[in-house]
Amino acid sequence: MKHCVLNGNHPKSLVMNQSNSTLQLISALIVLLPVAIIFIKQKGSNRYFLSLAAANMMFFISTSLLNNYVALPEKTSVWISMLANILQAPLTLIFLLYFTENNKITKGIKNSLAAILAISVVAIGITSFNEQTTLNLMTLGTIPVFLFGSVLFIQHVKSSVYHQKGTNKAFILSAIVFAYGSYMLLLTLNVISPEKHSSDIRSLFGLITIISAAFASISIAMFDLNQAEGEVSKEPAPQRKNAAIAQWDDFSLANTPELSKTSVTNISKYYPSYQNN
Repeated sequence: MKHCVLNGNHPKSLVMNQSNSTLQLISALIVLLPVAIIFIKQKGSNRYFLSLAAANMMFFISTSLLNNYVALPEKTSVWISMLANILQAPLTLIFLLYFTENNKITKGIKNSLAAILAISVVAIGITSFNEQTTLNLMTLGTIPVFLFGSVLFIQHVKSSVYHQKGTNKAFILSAIVFAYGSYMLLLTLNVISPEKHSSDIRSLFGLITIISAAFASISIAMFDLNQAEGEVSKEPAPQRKNAAIAQWDDFSLANTPELSKTSVTNISKYYPSYQNN
C-alpha cells in the first residue's frame, strides 16, 4: 500500500493535505484490517505474511504522520513518513516470495529487492532525503512489485482454471497488482506534472488503498478455508467395484449359511473314487 507527500513544500499542498481528510482517515484505518486478520489467523509467525503486515503498518504510519494524527517534531515526522513510504514496496516484494517456488522468479524478486535497497541508500546519501527523492524511489519500487505480481497472478489463475487450486492466492495477488499498478500510474503522473495532478492523485490514492486493502482482507480471511477445500479435493475418490467382483471379494465360508456349507463340504460323498484318495 502506498502513500506519498505530494508537493509538501508548496503552499497549495498545505490545503491539499487538509482536503479529503475523511478518505485519508478511512484509508489509514482500513490498512490495519489485513494486519489484524493476519494475527487473528495466527499467520504472524509466517515471515511472508509478517512482511505484508509490516507494509500495511508503513502506510498507516505515513498517513498518520502526514495528517497529524500523531504529534511529533516536524523534521522527525517527515523522515519517518518518507522512510515508511520507501519501505512499502520492498516489504511487499518479500511477501510475493510466498507465491512462487520457481527459482528464476525467486531470484528475480530477490535481485530486485537488493537493487531497490541499494539504490535507495545511494540516492539518499547523494541527493539528500527530500520529497522528490522519495517520490522517485517510490515509483521505482512499484515497478517490480507490479511486474512480478502480474506474472504470479497469471500463473495462479491458470492453476485455478486447469488444476482447481491456487484460487485464493490469485485473489490476494489481484489486490496487489491492482494497487501497485494504480500507484505506479499515479506516481508517474505526479512526477511528470505534479501541479496538474496533485489534487486528483491524493483522492485516488486513498480510494485505491481502501479497495485493495478490503479485497486483500477478505482473501486472507478465507485463505485457510479455501486451502482446506483444496486439500479435500486432492484426496483420491474411492474406486467403485463391479457388483459381481465385490460379492466375490466378500465371499467366505464364514459368511455362508450352515446348510450351504454342508452342501459344499459334503459334495465329495457323491464321488467315492475321490474319497479313497
